[in-house]
Amino acid sequence: MLKALLFLACLGAAAAVAWMVFLPRLVERELRQVTGFDVRMKVLTANPFTGRVVVRGLTALNPPAYPERDFVQLTALRTDVNLFSWAFEDHVTIDDLDFDLGKVELVRLHDGKSNFGECSAAFNGPPVTQGPPPKRLKYLIRHLHVRLEELVVADYTGSKSQVKTYRLNIDQTYSNVTNPAQLLVPQVVNTLYAFGLHHDISQLLPGEFGVALADAIGGVSTIASKGKDLLKGVFDKLDHSSKP
Repeated sequence: MLKALLFLACLGAAAAVAWMVFLPRLVERELRQVTGFDVRMKVLTANPFTGRVVVRGLTALNPPAYPERDFVQLTALRTDVNLFSWAFEDHVTIDDLDFDLGKVELVRLHDGKSNFGECSAAFNGPPVTQGPPPKRLKYLIRHLHVRLEELVVADYTGSKSQVKTYRLNIDQTYSNVTNPAQLLVPQVVNTLYAFGLHHDISQLLPGEFGVALADAIGGVSTIASKGKDLLKGVFDKLDHSSKP
């Protein structure tokens, strides 16, 4: 009996080690096949019993057609998924999600394609031309923490390429997130606007989030413009009133 228990314990330990060693390579290969982006990760652990997933040192490189190689540098990701919601509810509940992004590089080619757009389209699959549209995945993130240190925007659509680096250092916490637009809190939008990120953002980030971000930044730009006009009018009145 003791020998049998020891054998089962050794077998379980070997299975756990194999799971930790081979899981990252399997996920890397699947992501490369689905997206066409070269994805690498140093650490990936997933507990199928608790829903705890940890990723460290993930990098995604652009396909060869892109002049810039870097796409995403993810320092760490930690998440706790409520497995019961996955099985019994109409949405997925994530109790805790922590993103630590070192760098994101958005690249737009001369033909208008962007690396973010291509990657998103790969996950969404081919567009449905007939029949009802596919159901969107519903989710609830109870607690979300996002850190983004650096954003690089590389635009090759014009006659001259433009590559700009922004040290954003965004560190933001959210609660009960069900839509990406909820990430656009005033602190984040004002930070992006202050760095000058108000040009063609919907082309760099296609989809609903890009449109929402462009609208939010455009709103800040409009308010700022009205504020300048108001101040100019006040100073003009003061200038006229001071003249004899």
